[in-house]
Amino acid sequence: MEHAARALVVLLALVACGDDRGSSTSEPGPATTTTGAAPVTNTPAVTTTTGPPTTTTTQPEPIPLDEVGELTLEPVGDRLPTPIFLTVRAGDQRLYVASQNGVIDSMTDTGEDLQVVLDLRDKVWFAGERGLLGLAFHPSHPERMFVHYSRSGDYATTIQEYHLPADAVAADPDPVRTILTQRQPAANHNGGMLAFGPDGYLYIALGDGGGGGDTYGNGQDPSTILGAILRIDVDRGDPYAIPDDNPFADGEDGAPEVWLWGLRNPWRFSFDGDAMWIADVGQGAWEEVDLVPPGRGGANLGWPILEASRCFDGPQSLCGDNDFIAPVHEYAHDAGRCSVTGGFVYRGSDHPDLVGAYFFGDYCSGEIMTIRVADGEVVDSREFHPGLSNLASFGLDHDGELYVMAGNQVYRVGFEA
Repeated sequence: MEHAARALVVLLALVACGDDRGSSTSEPGPATTTTGAAPVTNTPAVTTTTGPPTTTTTQPEPIPLDEVGELTLEPVGDRLPTPIFLTVRAGDQRLYVASQNGVIDSMTDTGEDLQVVLDLRDKVWFAGERGLLGLAFHPSHPERMFVHYSRSGDYATTIQEYHLPADAVAADPDPVRTILTQRQPAANHNGGMLAFGPDGYLYIALGDGGGGGDTYGNGQDPSTILGAILRIDVDRGDPYAIPDDNPFADGEDGAPEVWLWGLRNPWRFSFDGDAMWIADVGQGAWEEVDLVPPGRGGANLGWPILEASRCFDGPQSLCGDNDFIAPVHEYAHDAGRCSVTGGFVYRGSDHPDLVGAYFFGDYCSGEIMTIRVADGEVVDSREFHPGLSNLASFGLDHDGELYVMAGNQVYRVGFEA
């Protein structure tokens, strides 16, 4: 396939430049400006969250992670160029896979009956860290599909809504509306994740604008939506409303959309109950995983004063600021590691010994890692070495079973004694 060959070139370029989603290189780009209609402050929507379960009944004491068996990978989608995210929607059992080149496909959980859902290649700029980067379905209205991509022409981050009827194979190619656009000053650190939280609001991850060392000064500036995770209400307002309990809802001390700030490049985040897990790609030395408890809207995660928990660009007095949310886990750039790929807490039924463990990986080393956390501290961990190339993302099916995307392949993750 023509686009598959193009995908291979881009993936090789990503490896050549090392940490990017974490590199310090940049290219000229337009100034950073936020566009879109002014949001309307409103009360939270009453929304029922669907998808994999996030709570469980009482479990026996988990066995050590070293005793759960060896990780296995079952290929389930080998005809996809650069798969970048996998998700599900309520009402059907298909898997929906976004590829970085701009195509969204659906397939069965065994990778069969591949169908094109939406082709955005004429709108998406696909190169390096840019492209189609995120996909989410509304939990209560699964016909509403939201995408996060880099726009051709000016490379602006674009969030749009599309309509996919319950009984249709393909979505309407014309967007219902554009939710948000954000100019990007450089080619890297675009973020890319979007997901609905348990509160029914849409959360969106944006990087610090790119370059290296927070070139554009966005990390510690809550008045910009760059270097932040946003929280908006897509059920009200035009094109969206601001939840009343957003930390800067009045716009006085920060951008009304901002929920969390002080982030470098939050490539992937996920929810486990009301807690948010964030994998924030580091600069040149450290990668971090953050566990943000409920009720911490407005929290500062420290970049660029900190890289993970290490002082990066600030006086020691600021590096020890107790107001920063410290990483729950971090690791150094050794053994070929360069860029963290966030994942999910496992809540499936196929592997009960792994319930409650958080899975993530590293883009360059291809390792899949898992940790258990209790009372805010890592109490157990393990690393698997499946030999993956360009580990880009994780996903969950309707049953909470885990998938991983690497190169041009989607795998179902399993374990055997």
